[in-house]
Amino acid sequence: MTKYTRKVLLAVTDKTVAEGFAKFLNERGLETNAASDGATAMEIALRETPVLIILDLYLPVIKGERLFQILKNNPNTSKVPFLFLSESHKEVKGFRIGIDWFVTKPFQWEELYGNIKEILSRGGGVWSLWDKDLQGKLSNVHLADVIQMLYLNKREGELTVETDASSGTIYMKDGYIFNARIGEIEKEKALFRILSWKEGTFEFRPAAVRSGAKLALSTGNLIMEGMRQIDEYENSKHLFPAGDSSLKTKVDTAELPAGLKPIMIEVLNLVKYYPVVKALVDHSAFPDFDVYSTLAGLIKRQILTEVKEPGKTRAASEDLCPVSHAIKIKEKFINRWSDMLTVNFGKLLVASTSPVLTNRFVKACQDLPGFLVSPRIASARYSSANALGDLGVLRLYGGTEIIPFAVPAVKGMNPLLKAVLANTVGLLLLWDDEGEAEIPNLALTRNEILSKRRVPAVHVYAGKNELDKALINEYRKLLGLKHDDPVFSLFSQHKNRNNISDIFQRYFTALLREDYISGRVRAV
Repeated sequence: MTKYTRKVLLAVTDKTVAEGFAKFLNERGLETNAASDGATAMEIALRETPVLIILDLYLPVIKGERLFQILKNNPNTSKVPFLFLSESHKEVKGFRIGIDWFVTKPFQWEELYGNIKEILSRGGGVWSLWDKDLQGKLSNVHLADVIQMLYLNKREGELTVETDASSGTIYMKDGYIFNARIGEIEKEKALFRILSWKEGTFEFRPAAVRSGAKLALSTGNLIMEGMRQIDEYENSKHLFPAGDSSLKTKVDTAELPAGLKPIMIEVLNLVKYYPVVKALVDHSAFPDFDVYSTLAGLIKRQILTEVKEPGKTRAASEDLCPVSHAIKIKEKFINRWSDMLTVNFGKLLVASTSPVLTNRFVKACQDLPGFLVSPRIASARYSSANALGDLGVLRLYGGTEIIPFAVPAVKGMNPLLKAVLANTVGLLLLWDDEGEAEIPNLALTRNEILSKRRVPAVHVYAGKNELDKALINEYRKLLGLKHDDPVFSLFSQHKNRNNISDIFQRYFTALLREDYISGRVRAV
């Protein structure tokens, strides 16, 4: 297989000129290979397939014009453009107008670089730098300049930027920025982060952008706003809370006045689930500078307080669901649904006697590696009022997703079930002492769901009291469970921790049982 690169081949006899070329092009993000004779140049060209060959006509061993004929007729190098260097203009057999270029010595460097860009922008080769592929180093070329160039040339494709610590992609169509993404982060937030990276590499690859535009501003305005936020962040970061600090709410958020800005509402809700500053900033949908500014303002107004201590270290995802289990779970999804578009996720229905318990469950889930709170909860004014909908997503190895999905515990669920049962792979039931009167309805909800879907059902006491054997047996009776059906507690008083990891591990074990495939599943 031919090894393709994105380097310029310098087949130049004069060592000083070759070094000058290399330095000039490297400073502009182009890598180079050098050869001082035609035989070496041919060997490099056939091995590396450069994006451009800068060629002296009077090379030793194999002359430049003969080398041009050989490479032009080789299928691997037939579309590589040439820039010929000579003391005087000379007719070259096979010269391709619109692809190749002729420059006479002496030449001006900037003018020559303009010729190089012109060749690469209109050369029809499969490795044409501006038309097909664009690659460089952030230390040599500012990313904003690259985006502007793609905008002016109305390019469509993906601009991928990589650093030692992260990577992101900017999606462009007709030169306009449609979206940007860093993992699960997207839109302006991702774009502005990518623009702030100063070290690393970038590469543009043509590709059809099929999704709709998620960014409303023009390319120029997005770049200007991004650069403004980056500058203001650098000037103000000494005023912002540290990334590893924890945040605590000092007031009852329910008593805050109506009409708060959406970013304030989201931040105050996120603090419940992500008290560590960096995690909160990452999970907010708003750009980083806006989030940090909002946090600083809320701390100054004593609505939030900063606790300068390292946040909790989360366990590795394999501790929750080993790789072998995650692979088997995905296989079960594939076996269960023939539609390959749906095999990467399954819904874990969550029914509770109170929305407060549902939120208590979500808050406990924040300690699970790979768990993200649903944006609808983070942006809601009062998240406890949400009785139906996704609560977040738990990502397992291999991209498999478990989506906790809240459903109400009410009589007569049948009309609603048809809409929510698609892709259901489990059921979790929550109650506490205050909702004891609602436990029969919770049991009815469970029975209706299990009559339509044979899935594991997990029963979880989410109250604040410690469960003893007598209380467990009482709840078994209210729920209609057998004497050996387990009842879990969401929190452990004597261990001073939540049991959410144990609950999910038990759920995964049940999900992998053989009787799940055959449909003979009872409570776990």
